[in-house]
Amino acid sequence: MRPGVRTTDVSQASDKPYTKYRASRVRRARTDALIEPLADRPRGSRDESAPYGRAGFRDEDAAYRRGSDRQAAGGGGVRAGHRDRPALAASAAAQAEPASIYRAEQRPRGARPDLAAVPRTAQARRRFHWWYLLAIPLALAIALGVWGYFGYSAFDKAVHRSNQDIGWKTRAVLADPRAGVLSGATTVLVLGSDQRGHQPARSDSILLMRFNPATHTVSQLSIPRDTLVDVPGHGQTKINEAYFWGGTPLAIRVVSKFTGVPINHVMLVNFHGFPALIDSVGGVVINVPHDLTSWYTGGRTVHFKKGPQLMNGQRALIYSRVRHADSDFMRMGRQQQVIQALETKITRPRNVLHLPWTGAHFMRGVTTDLTTKQILGLAYLDWRAKGDRQYKSVVLGTPEMIGGGSYVVVDHGTLRRDVRAFLSH
Repeated sequence: MRPGVRTTDVSQASDKPYTKYRASRVRRARTDALIEPLADRPRGSRDESAPYGRAGFRDEDAAYRRGSDRQAAGGGGVRAGHRDRPALAASAAAQAEPASIYRAEQRPRGARPDLAAVPRTAQARRRFHWWYLLAIPLALAIALGVWGYFGYSAFDKAVHRSNQDIGWKTRAVLADPRAGVLSGATTVLVLGSDQRGHQPARSDSILLMRFNPATHTVSQLSIPRDTLVDVPGHGQTKINEAYFWGGTPLAIRVVSKFTGVPINHVMLVNFHGFPALIDSVGGVVINVPHDLTSWYTGGRTVHFKKGPQLMNGQRALIYSRVRHADSDFMRMGRQQQVIQALETKITRPRNVLHLPWTGAHFMRGVTTDLTTKQILGLAYLDWRAKGDRQYKSVVLGTPEMIGGGSYVVVDHGTLRRDVRAFLSH
């Protein structure tokens, strides 16, 4: 064999099954006709229409002659050709089943290959979905982190300002104020007033709230502001005057002694800023149980029709404070109704994104010893105690005129029953 001359076995190459390529790689076309045995073809035939004539064996005889000349010269490197024609014919006869012709072989010369029929590989699909699925959670996590950071910072600053107005005398009369709100039951005294600046004022609303993480319940006990009690240093008088004479510390001591319930925290809410809070969430829907007409501060007459109504902040405040149409007990029921409607409106999905800033706005009119973490803990417990896990009650009594003033005289047996129900949940 002459060095540098490669010998190719055509029969072995022909027996190798065809490989399906992409549309960009054109394969030799095949027809349904059998390959004509090369042995029966005339020497030097150049039939353009014969199978493999253009790309395969068009010059087969010429290649055979060149191989014969080299063999005669002593090279020995005869190219496989004429002597393997019977094997080639047998292989072609065995492959009588026609092969499919690719779309690329049917396209005109110079046209771009049709890649639409070629499916995208699994690796490319996995790469696309991997980046797609990773980008969405990452973007949401970043947005949630930014929202949580700025929202918590705004709310924490507002709570810190409200804590500065609580003096050491108030903290001294509280029962275990440093205890965690999620580790045991917590009782909060909520005092509502229309105090402006540092002027003395009476507490128009007195509400005890108890959060119990063991049972996931929230209980409310309203005390009429005209309830007759013993105020240290001032004798028998109305319970709302305790705040007038001694501020928050005296009010805590009087309420705790009257009910026998230890108070852990206090929250003083100024009604003067209450309308702005309701307006910030788009108002509240109140279902008025019956037609209500009463005169109000300033000589005005207000009227509320029966049925559900959308009230703004100012009208909701008037609804929760009027009492001359019925009684102080009904007024306390309306106050609880407004608070419940406000909680429902704040926790709606469209208001959740604004919740930290809404809370910061609310804390501007609140004075409390509760820290930011404790408020968030109580808010979580209140959110868990939805529906039938919230209990509302009012201390009942008998209205009486004493010394020219209107008072509510509470029977001690009835009071113990109401307090027992308050603590049982």
